[in-house]
Amino acid sequence: MTKDELIAKQQLQIEEYKKMLKENTELKRDLEMMFYAIGQPLNDNILQFNKEQQKWCFRVVSLVEQLNAL
Repeated sequence: MTKDELIAKQQLQIEEYKKMLKENTELKRDLEMMFYAIGQPLNDNILQFNKEQQKWCFRVVSLVEQLNAL
């Protein structure tokens, strides 16, 4: 593989990674909103989760918040 071919291949990979990062950023935002939007378990508990279920939700949203995004 020539130097130019390698550079072209790397640039194509970079562009694909940028696209994936953008998509993941949107997914992360959607996931967070499922936990924090009005009426969800971490907001006013309209779903009537018990304490153990709420703890589980807090752990899940904590992991989601740790995801790298834009």
